[in-house]
Amino acid sequence: MTPGEETVLDAAGLEDLAKGALLLAAGSEHSSYRASLDWARAAVAEHGPVPLISPGDLGSGRMCITVSLLGSSAALAEQLPTGEEPRRAVRALERRLGRAADAVVPLNTAAENALLAVVTAATCGLPLVDGDGCGRVLPLLEQTTFTIAGIDVAPVALATPAGDVVVVEAAGSRVEELVRPLVLAAGGWAVVACYAVEGERLAAAVVPGTMSRALAAGRPTHGDPFVLWEPRPRRLGIGRITAVEHPATPGRDTAGGTALPSRPTSVVVSETEGLHRRFRLEAHNEVLLVLADGAPAAAAPDQILMLSAADQRVLDVERAMPGIEVEIVVIPAAPAWHTPQGRRLAAAGGLLLLSPEPAPDAPDAHHPDAERPEETRW
Repeated sequence: MTPGEETVLDAAGLEDLAKGALLLAAGSEHSSYRASLDWARAAVAEHGPVPLISPGDLGSGRMCITVSLLGSSAALAEQLPTGEEPRRAVRALERRLGRAADAVVPLNTAAENALLAVVTAATCGLPLVDGDGCGRVLPLLEQTTFTIAGIDVAPVALATPAGDVVVVEAAGSRVEELVRPLVLAAGGWAVVACYAVEGERLAAAVVPGTMSRALAAGRPTHGDPFVLWEPRPRRLGIGRITAVEHPATPGRDTAGGTALPSRPTSVVVSETEGLHRRFRLEAHNEVLLVLADGAPAAAAPDQILMLSAADQRVLDVERAMPGIEVEIVVIPAAPAWHTPQGRRLAAAGGLLLLSPEPAPDAPDAHHPDAERPEETRW
């Protein structure tokens, strides 16, 4: 989407968005995704289509507020929303700041979060920014390109399905440890409004075009969800899963708790076309590293996906089984994640970066796509 271009997200566009947003949502709960989609359908039907605007059209005088679901997606399916949570979170942050919001920004555009952004924009009567703060999925509120650009996550306003509204002010590094217990006490999930910032500053920090990208991925394209993407993701190969391996002892995440899958997983794929290589995918919650015949082929923070060769849907690591034919696809991370600061921030929440950290004077020297910098610009 280019500056000045006008796009409206209507009921048909919402269906495309819902399909495309699943591409970045490995591990998404189907029940919570369906609940979020029904919520978004109802919001668009009641309030009308949502204008989608380019970050370049924001300008310095417009305040943007980022929204996200926080907590367990399974809890969302069990304790359904009242429909008022996004509006109450945004209004609480507006009261704290003493000014009204002019646009809504998704924290990321994966599954429920892409749909929540539509709900928020529709119910608040605001346009939706074509971009987000991650370009991929990361677990912590402060793990964003906004943080890398020096934008504060706080103040943060939370609205829960039980009717609670809480505003938290804290240093960015403490927001996560303060809000997570609140979410648990409130039933397991909440809507959070955060990263209030002027449009001009947001435009310099946002990963642009991610809503348009999700829309393109959801449109009928003869089985290729990436055909309309620019730049195209990198396809490593097609093969059949021959082994799924786990260590004898469950692993633990960086916060000290057990994650799902609760132990590191290795998925071995034998290539059935081309060079007939042997891929080994090392994963913990998501795929972090791909080795091709023992040599590194891709690594986090780029997002590495296994797509079912049968229907091009994302195959979650915990659902990988021998015999399934998959395609291994690498979606380049936004350039900010390949800076030393970006790598440290991504690693802080458990995205273990297994590739060497680049030297300060050569930030992309060790990145698998270093010879193709055009593939890393979103």
